[in-house]
Amino acid sequence: MGSLSSAKTLGGVGGILVFFPFLSLVGWILILQATKEISETVQDKSIFDDALLAAITAIIGAVVFVAFIVTGSIAGLFTFGLGFPRFLLFFGILGAFWVFTIISAIFLKRSYEKISQRLNVSAFATTGLLYLIGAALAIVFVGFLILLVALIFQVVAYFSIQDRPASQGWGQPAPQTLSSVPAPQQPAMSQQQPQVETRFCFKCGAKLPSVAVFCTSCGAKQA
Repeated sequence: MGSLSSAKTLGGVGGILVFFPFLSLVGWILILQATKEISETVQDKSIFDDALLAAITAIIGAVVFVAFIVTGSIAGLFTFGLGFPRFLLFFGILGAFWVFTIISAIFLKRSYEKISQRLNVSAFATTGLLYLIGAALAIVFVGFLILLVALIFQVVAYFSIQDRPASQGWGQPAPQTLSSVPAPQQPAMSQQQPQVETRFCFKCGAKLPSVAVFCTSCGAKQA
């Protein structure tokens, strides 16, 4: 089971190492492990799957570019001139590298958007968007500047992770609902009837209200 504190450390340190050329690969491995920790913590496997696909496509693109250099194709361009076949080879391999870079950025953006929603850290969504824009514009110089900004946002995003985000419902017990038991009804208090003063008829002795003028039995007028 992963933990957000480990993801915060791995991702933050990895994001810093990415800035150093000889430690860049180690940094990306730490970032990939950080996404795995987050994926296990929030129980969303697609977060790590998208990050893994981003890493695989980025590696393929890098291998294509390195293979182009190792085979001496670039050296041949400067040695023998830019002939038409070499022109196609150069831009074909460069285009393949660019396409794999964009595909990698798409998967990374998907992973970071899910992390942003799960952990309520908007910097992840910003990082993913900047990666995609930078990869799309990498064919021109401005794209590399945007990628540099994305790397900075990536470090900020990982160090902004809270151990247990309060806004999320995962990992928190469901609130207990009280059973709807009807409250016992209180017995209605009987209204006390006001006591009426009485008197007796002077003629027949019938019981009468004190305010009666005539007797209800014999009809005699009361004094």
